[in-house]
Amino acid sequence: MKKLICGAVIASMSLMSAIPAFAYDLPEKTIAVSGRGVVSVEPDTAQISLSVVTSNSDAAKAQEENNRIYNKVCENLKASGIKEDDIKSTWYYVYTERDYENNNEVTGYRVENSFTVKTNDKDNAGKYVDIAVSSGATEVNGISFSVENPQEYYDLALKQALLNAQDSAETIKESIGANTINVYSVEEQSSRFSYSTTNSAFNEKAVADYAEDSSASMPTEITYDDIEITANVNAVYKFS
Repeated sequence: MKKLICGAVIASMSLMSAIPAFAYDLPEKTIAVSGRGVVSVEPDTAQISLSVVTSNSDAAKAQEENNRIYNKVCENLKASGIKEDDIKSTWYYVYTERDYENNNEVTGYRVENSFTVKTNDKDNAGKYVDIAVSSGATEVNGISFSVENPQEYYDLALKQALLNAQDSAETIKESIGANTINVYSVEEQSSRFSYSTTNSAFNEKAVADYAEDSSASMPTEITYDDIEITANVNAVYKFS
């Protein structure tokens, strides 16, 4: 069986830049703490990055062949259940191939057509890879797994981060013998989503399997890890 195990696939809400947590003056009798919340979520979406690459001594023929293969790939993917709106072009380029050891003589033309395929049928991502490659796709650039609507999970992580900050402040209050603490300020750290993709070795293996055996009877199996959605806060408490 052709098997690809995706490494840790992490979608994280993380700092945009390394900024000191409390780079400002605080009033007396304050406690400054940080809080972090993490929610593990099973991904619900897979995005496959594919390319069709063709070459010919005639630019028009290279484009014609590329379009023919691309249309075949798309039609077969749609026939398997992929929605037309979930196939998106990302890159199309025609460039000249030259013999740089022979006065830069033009030897042909290369056409690269890259596109992505999104599906909520994530457990069958390998099946769609197989369909694309067997239909003529020449490159599998990677597969990423994500959560289509991460906001609800981020909200849970944010609540955990606030509770974590509160617990830290309470522990410090008890350690220093303070009586009460009250929230002075809370700062949510700047964040962004970041998804990792499968390793590049998958491209060579997937295409090579079909080049060697066009029947390719054993399906490609792809596994994935849960995604961690993380929230971070800085909080300041006044104590008495």
